[in-house]
Amino acid sequence: MLSNVAAGILLGIGGIMKRTVLTVSILAAPTGCATPPEKIAGIPNSRPCTQADRERLAVTSNQQSKASTGDALGVFLIGVPVASMSGGDHEAEIAILKGRCGAPKT
Repeated sequence: MLSNVAAGILLGIGGIMKRTVLTVSILAAPTGCATPPEKIAGIPNSRPCTQADRERLAVTSNQQSKASTGDALGVFLIGVPVASMSGGDHEAEIAILKGRCGAPKT
């Protein structure tokens, strides 16, 4: 049976661990999360915009939006941007397509 002092120490360590994990999660959250598609700037390029480019931009923007939401939820619940880690981030492709076609019409 643990004494009151030993139990207090263990509970104190648990509280410190929880605060440390929370602090690390908060600090790591902005670095690994997928950027919402509306915040991605286009990269100018000289290729013309095709219908396939516009369709691809709409699809990848939708996927990016879901990845951004999934990352925010994952960081909130477990401290890890799950969607970005599993290949759900399409920021580079969206930037290139926006440079060709502009922002997608909603």
